[in-house]
Amino acid sequence: AALRGHKVTLYEKSNALGGHLIEGSVPDFKKDYERLLKWYKVELESLSVGSKMSIEITPELIEKEKPDVIIIATGSKPIIPDIPGIDKDKVATATDVLLGKEKVGEKVVVIGGGLIGCETALWLAQQGKKVTIVEMLGDLMSAGLPVPHANRIMLLDLLKFNKVEAVINHELLEVTDEGVVLIGKDFKEKSVEADSVVLSVGLKPDKELYNTLAGKIPNLYLIGDAREARNIMGSIWDAYEVVRAL
Repeated sequence: AALRGHKVTLYEKSNALGGHLIEGSVPDFKKDYERLLKWYKVELESLSVGSKMSIEITPELIEKEKPDVIIIATGSKPIIPDIPGIDKDKVATATDVLLGKEKVGEKVVVIGGGLIGCETALWLAQQGKKVTIVEMLGDLMSAGLPVPHANRIMLLDLLKFNKVEAVINHELLEVTDEGVVLIGKDFKEKSVEADSVVLSVGLKPDKELYNTLAGKIPNLYLIGDAREARNIMGSIWDAYEVVRAL
């Protein structure tokens, strides 16, 4: 938007720019994400885009600023399954674990064998943790947006090399003091010991701000994970298409 001559102000309710790019760039094998985030920060500064941190947008603030256009990019939140024991101290989201907000023990069960779950499992295994991935489908990284074949095969090889176990065709039934109880497609239960349980069962759009403003603001746009949880390319493309049409 700034490159096209618009006067842009970026509001962020946390104290850091980047959203999921921040935790996504934590593992050593994901440092390209960190470089991308640094590139954006340099570009924003060079284009004199105002960044207002630790400020949450309210209708009152919008009334005061009177912007011509509002682009909502509030991202997504981890999905938390509603099962017994999910509120135990040993349970944490992959996001909080990657950001260092939650510590994990030596035996870790990662719930969800998508890309984020597998990358988090690999990162923990490289720290010497004994990691088990639980996936409800018949294979890892087989649902959602396709993972490029070469990346998927490399990640599977790295998981195997780092002795990460995978329990497929099983769902989380309960979190216990000893670990987790799983249930298979054959309805048989299986217990796995765990000091920590890391949730990575997907992300859901955070549309709270958009829903508050919808119908009250004429030029209101919803982009990125706030529209549909996908990947970085999807978010960048959303932003491009909206701004190109302004």
